[in-house]
Amino acid sequence: MRELHVVLGAGQVGPLVAKALVERGHRVRVVRKTSKAVATGGVEVIAADVSDAESVARATDGAESVYHCVNPLYFEWPKLLLPMTRGIAQGTRQSGANLIALDNLYMYGDTAHMHPGAAVAPRSRKGALRAEAAELILGSGARGGRRVAIARAADFFGPGAPLSAIFGERFFRRVFAGKAGESFGNPEMPHSYSYVPDVAAGLVALGTSASADGVYMLPVQPAEPTRAVIERFYRVLGKSLGVARVPTWALRAMGLFNPSIRELVEMVYQWEQPYAVDDERIRREFGLSPTPWDEAIDATIAWGRAAFSATPLS
Repeated sequence: MRELHVVLGAGQVGPLVAKALVERGHRVRVVRKTSKAVATGGVEVIAADVSDAESVARATDGAESVYHCVNPLYFEWPKLLLPMTRGIAQGTRQSGANLIALDNLYMYGDTAHMHPGAAVAPRSRKGALRAEAAELILGSGARGGRRVAIARAADFFGPGAPLSAIFGERFFRRVFAGKAGESFGNPEMPHSYSYVPDVAAGLVALGTSASADGVYMLPVQPAEPTRAVIERFYRVLGKSLGVARVPTWALRAMGLFNPSIRELVEMVYQWEQPYAVDDERIRREFGLSPTPWDEAIDATIAWGRAAFSATPLS
């Protein structure tokens, strides 16, 4: 019988993980917060409350590996992040499934060289929450003799990532309207960006491995200044629009009306200093490498053009 793999979450990454697992010939179940039980494209979809360990245990019963791709909205983190993490950690321990958890980089204080052994020293409330969540996942009480791995990614870009901090819906609507792409902080600082299909491929490699355990950085191109990455997009689009720097005071003003933007303010420091990921471990152990810039940008622009060019930002 084919192995069962369970994907928790159906946002920007979960569907890509599910698709890749189906292509490998696995049985796949996707768990969402609300959904009628259906099967589509070889994937079973069920509903479960991931903050409830018993619910998670039932949803992951019989699974070889579980991929934790759940992420509440920014402003819901104080209320939901730790209960969800606790439910997933405890529930998958009950079911005995290996756990592969998608994570970000907020827990690191020194952002110039982020690697699996880097010191955890969060500089924000959300970073502290992420550090605590990682401890819930990796702590000895959560392991229970199974494989548990955390896979960390930088800021997303790519097809199906409209919420990308820099290269999402707002970027494309602005550019198609002839307006400059935007950057937080200092656009001259080197910054790592993770291509979403590479994120999914890394998670699948870890989940289908017999040895993956501990912390990994997902495959990523060497850090470049945000301005240079924006200009890569411009060259393909045939545009020269410059880069508009978003002042922190403007984010604070917008945050009065948008809670997600309000929560972004404390993370702007990540664009004010070097922000570089060292993915040597996953390259060495699994032979993974990031998608070349040109290929990744071509695919992202094709998606952005199809999704957003008809109604550019006014």
